[in-house]
Amino acid sequence: MRPVGLLAFMPGLLALGLALLAAARADESTPQAERTVYAWFPREFGNWDTRALDWSALTHVCFRSVELQPDGTLKEVVKRADVKEFVAEAHRHGVKVTVLVWGTNAAGSSNYLAHHAQQAVQSLLDYVKANNLDGINMDDETWASTNAAPGQPNRELVTQFFALLRKAFKDARPDYHITWASPPVVNPQDKYAEAWPDYAAIADLIDGFAIMSYCMSPPTSGWTGSSQPVDGGGKVNGHPRDYATCIRDYLAATGGRANRLLLGMDNSLGGTEWTCRDDKPLSAIIGKPRRLSPAEARANAQTYGRRFDPLQKAPWYCHQEGDNWVQGWYQDEESLAAKLELARACGLQGICIWVLDGAHEPTSTFELLRRYRSGADLPARPAKL
Repeated sequence: MRPVGLLAFMPGLLALGLALLAAARADESTPQAERTVYAWFPREFGNWDTRALDWSALTHVCFRSVELQPDGTLKEVVKRADVKEFVAEAHRHGVKVTVLVWGTNAAGSSNYLAHHAQQAVQSLLDYVKANNLDGINMDDETWASTNAAPGQPNRELVTQFFALLRKAFKDARPDYHITWASPPVVNPQDKYAEAWPDYAAIADLIDGFAIMSYCMSPPTSGWTGSSQPVDGGGKVNGHPRDYATCIRDYLAATGGRANRLLLGMDNSLGGTEWTCRDDKPLSAIIGKPRRLSPAEARANAQTYGRRFDPLQKAPWYCHQEGDNWVQGWYQDEESLAAKLELARACGLQGICIWVLDGAHEPTSTFELLRRYRSGADLPARPAKL
């Protein structure tokens, strides 16, 4: 960890650095040389083109996907021949490969958790072995606080499921990697939070929380701003929606397990434009958001003047239209670097990227990921900007 970097990086995170990181157990932070760069693949489902991938920037790639069925069996949605070819290529470059595990629906997932958990674990282990994989990423987003099958809380059932996964996988091969694509908001103060899981217990059973923080502040939230604000995000029930708060909440929920946290970030360089009430960040929006391509976002910023929010660490532009204003917020290499620096400064295990485009991923993405993985300095503002 680099204290000077944390102070220089963001004055608004000083309290986070001094209070939260000091509170986290010192032996739970991740040494700089061991940073994880975990990425989902592919952006276009079924497209196995890897020409644009820079394997040297990655430690793990998670491909999409398999589906856990209500009876604990698996539905394979990609051809095994494609999987094995992809795995062989990744392994040649020293990159580990995991599979993303979806569920079907709330009723189906309730059924396998309550009645077929052991069968589900065995199905996953068999698939991993048959395809020479290195682990799994549980991404069953149909889990809810109440299990529909017995009509009881899911808290213990989900914890027990991870316990079964750990025993079966680690007994088979100690270095099998188990992660959970976990919710971005876990603080019960936020009315949309997923606060019901036992995050502290699960932290002892998995290798990492692949936090889906890349959807921290959706464009329909009601205010303007970055969808991935580092700090200074809009609030729901007084609870900030930003990365600094996400890290704080996860440290509190897991008992300071910084070495289990993979901060999720969207590598897309596009953004969102809104009609809004004024020219200030977090302005109330009017009407529906409009998606911005990377080229459109940069062109508009050049036309209207690129701004950079010092708290959210994101570029934006603004101009007036009649009685209203138009704001466009987007991501570029500077804002991506800021999130990587935050993860490093907070001593997290690493980061996870949604989602790589094997055919067209910009080389600038991999340059930043290589710097993060190796511990090299991250540019405050990349030269191309």
